[in-house]
Amino acid sequence: MKSFNTIPFLIISILTILVNNNIINVKASPASYRGRSPKLPVNFSGSNEVEKRQSNDTGGGFSWGHDPMRGVNIGGWLVLEPWITPSLFLNKPDWVVDEWTYGVYMSYQNDTMGEIRNHWNTWFKYQELKDIAAVGLNTIRIQIGFWSVIPLQNGEPYLVGAYDYLKLAVTWAASLGLKVMIDLHGAPGGQNSWDNSGIRGVREWFYNDTNIERTLDALTIMTGEFVKDQYQNTVIAIEVLNEPFPNNPNEVNILKSFYQAAYSRIRDSAQGKRVTVALDQAYQGLYVWENFMMDPDYWDVAMDTHIYSMFDLNLLSMGYNANLDWYCSQVDYLRQSNNIHWTIVGEWTPANTDCAFWLNGKGRGARYDNTLTTSDPLQFPGDCSAKTGSDPSKFSAEYVDYLARSFEIQSWVYEQASGYVVWTWKTEQASDWSMQTGITYGWVPNPITAKPHG
Repeated sequence: MKSFNTIPFLIISILTILVNNNIINVKASPASYRGRSPKLPVNFSGSNEVEKRQSNDTGGGFSWGHDPMRGVNIGGWLVLEPWITPSLFLNKPDWVVDEWTYGVYMSYQNDTMGEIRNHWNTWFKYQELKDIAAVGLNTIRIQIGFWSVIPLQNGEPYLVGAYDYLKLAVTWAASLGLKVMIDLHGAPGGQNSWDNSGIRGVREWFYNDTNIERTLDALTIMTGEFVKDQYQNTVIAIEVLNEPFPNNPNEVNILKSFYQAAYSRIRDSAQGKRVTVALDQAYQGLYVWENFMMDPDYWDVAMDTHIYSMFDLNLLSMGYNANLDWYCSQVDYLRQSNNIHWTIVGEWTPANTDCAFWLNGKGRGARYDNTLTTSDPLQFPGDCSAKTGSDPSKFSAEYVDYLARSFEIQSWVYEQASGYVVWTWKTEQASDWSMQTGITYGWVPNPITAKPHG
């Protein structure tokens, strides 16, 4: 049995528990969930002149500027998310809602590391990577938290050990000719207040220089590791921070300064090796970044945007065909950004609802059926039991057809830029979000480039 007695640990842990149980309220963004739909421009004025960028041709699978990225995220493996693996959070106190509080709880159990180490050993295996390659995907995006890379401070309760599995996964990918995009998913202090950052209800990254410096340290260490010859140029990009959520122009400027510093750290640590620096568009709209970090001062820079339609009430209310038309409307937006920086859609799903169990956070419901408390509930809520669950054989033929068309249309749209990475490879209960399940039940095509719906 372990105990932590540092004051910072106790203060943050108590505040986190109070926030997560609604005993106190924090002013948080309305987007306290897996992700948000992109902020779209009224008039996007991206340059039509293609930036002079060399292709990042590292051989095999995928190269920037030549092939569309066709990938899948290995979500819920090395960064826990309750909705992906609810079994790790069920039968635990209600306040265990993220990786921080999971670490707090498990630190007082007799076998602190047993459960999470079993998860790391079993959730994703080499055979699954072979399955990913077999359908024609060329890239995987793997999440990692800062706590797995750099030393913990001030009693941070995270359980450490995932970094070794990241190294193993890159080695596996190299053996199969797949490429890897490493995604720093959680930063010290929390960059967005959502559970996928490792700490829910806390967003203290932006105004803490120590947090920012530690984030840079994590990027430095990872870059130095994965440019080693043993990894065979498998890591083709490092995404410097996942889904940071700046709330005002000053925070956007802080983020921009961090992006520039992260670029310098990665270039300095890469020892002359080619590693693309990927930047999350941070809910600002891709157009905000059109004149940022440009060639020739910066090279091999990519933008990542995450496109989800279920977190916007207007999009959530659409019928199937209108929803698909909305995805098609993103083509010009993505193409114009891609003319400036390589642009990928690093997270998306064929699902069109937020019905997946705990998708909006442990203990929270869904917008689709009005079980999530919002200021603007849907006028005509739907039935979540028909949209998600662990048994897709219960899905209607109409819904499966929609999922198939959604996958085909979205994958085509995103290939009009530099490609895509599906969220996510598998889940315990949310079949509608599981690419593995989609392949098995036919709404994800095999091979991945097939378009049976035309």
